[in-house]
Amino acid sequence: MGSYFTWFSRYNIPAHLELAFIFTKYLVPIFLVDEISNFDSDTLDLYKNILTLGAAFYLLGLIMGNFVPLVKVKYFSWQVMSEAEYSARVEKITKYFFYFGVAGFLISYAVMGYVPMFASDPLNAKFFRGPYQAPYMRVAVLFRAANYVMYSLPPILFIIWYQFRKKIYLFYLIIVVFLIATTLTRGNILMGFLIALGVICAYRKALFKYYMISLIFIFSLGSISFYLIGLLFHNDLLISMYDKESIFETIALGAPDVLDHLSFLKAFTNNPIYTYGRTFYGGLIPGHYQWNPSVWSLMVTNPNDDVNDITSGGLRLPLPLWGYVSFSWVGVVGLSFVSGLINGYLIKAIKKMLRESDNLLIITMVILLYVNIYSQFVSFYIFSMYAFPVFIFMAFYMFRFKWK
Repeated sequence: MGSYFTWFSRYNIPAHLELAFIFTKYLVPIFLVDEISNFDSDTLDLYKNILTLGAAFYLLGLIMGNFVPLVKVKYFSWQVMSEAEYSARVEKITKYFFYFGVAGFLISYAVMGYVPMFASDPLNAKFFRGPYQAPYMRVAVLFRAANYVMYSLPPILFIIWYQFRKKIYLFYLIIVVFLIATTLTRGNILMGFLIALGVICAYRKALFKYYMISLIFIFSLGSISFYLIGLLFHNDLLISMYDKESIFETIALGAPDVLDHLSFLKAFTNNPIYTYGRTFYGGLIPGHYQWNPSVWSLMVTNPNDDVNDITSGGLRLPLPLWGYVSFSWVGVVGLSFVSGLINGYLIKAIKKMLRESDNLLIITMVILLYVNIYSQFVSFYIFSMYAFPVFIFMAFYMFRFKWK
């Protein structure tokens, strides 16, 4: 949310989404459920000090990055093409990506022999653990590629339908959302839709306040989605796992970030083996490489377990905590400052591009440039090879390839 300090605008959609996420990720677990009461004071104090120091230097870097002069080059397609030409190009590219994504999903599910949403053990199927791993490995490349295409399509499809009133794109959008839902990756089901809706509501000022209010409800609904899926499909395993005494406990269970952070930090302080930056590139090495950020965070928290048997894709650790486990307190300061500096500069570039056009489709592409590409450089400390499919996807919209 620090970007509000240099980009206090209705178009700062990423910060709006994080603001809503704060409710489920921090406020509910800490103040309404009190998940932190089971942790010792030393762990809690260390956690607070790391985040406080990291936040201070991140904001310092963010503000300083905003004063770095921009490189004055226009090379994105929407900057050098007319709006009509660019819109037509986006429609053509989007159709091809849609066909590829649908085909990739259907072929993958046919070869795998199961769909995560309808599997007998949905959580293991979601993370391709146990008996679900071998069938997945046969189509891993195709399934991953189709996934990243489908995750990126919703905001583009929605804006094309909204701006040009072409109903076929609404039909495409419904299919894409359903296929994403079958993977049980909750965040990706509505995130694209929320980005597009945020652009529209920012463009139409009167709707913006309703958008901000609705985000709290939508993110809370997302946190209890596994429980709702269990009820909808009569899955007793999901129902038993997420059926808690209060709605707030169910929400907290669906967004266990604070609990994960503290459990991780406690385990790390018991055996402090610093990464010295090896997790910065660990995500670029295929397989369960030990310094892959997702793998390493699970290994620290579960030192006696086989990471292949853990139904998780890794922990969402905050930036200052990654700095701490990399280079101790020097890492908290340095990593936070550098990340803020990069973000401050890139936000300045985004704001400049947004001032150059009031076309909804172009505004959406600029926001997606920030979300899909620029944010990867801001989070350089957990860079992943899975970012490359998104880079390739966005390249077709960003640059002028010959397209017959």
